[in-house]
Amino acid sequence: MASSYQPIDQAYHALLTSLVSKRAAVRLQFYSDIGEFLTLHATLKELMHRDGAEYLVLTTGEEIRLDRLVRIDDKPAPGYDESFFQCDIR
Repeated sequence: MASSYQPIDQAYHALLTSLVSKRAAVRLQFYSDIGEFLTLHATLKELMHRDGAEYLVLTTGEEIRLDRLVRIDDKPAPGYDESFFQCDIR
């Protein structure tokens, strides 16, 4: 799923920045670099830039490219709405 990085919405970036500053424990949904749709619970560590893209770093060391995020807790990323999650089991 290699593709060029697409910057995320500023309001969603501000939400991420706020959550990272609190080292929040959240439920994340995102696409991996090979296109898997993943859900996990994790603690946020930092935001970082590398090779022209921005990443969310978890306390586990895992890095998630910001434009692959689909939802954090109950907040869909821009481009996704609640209908995308109708079959999601909590």
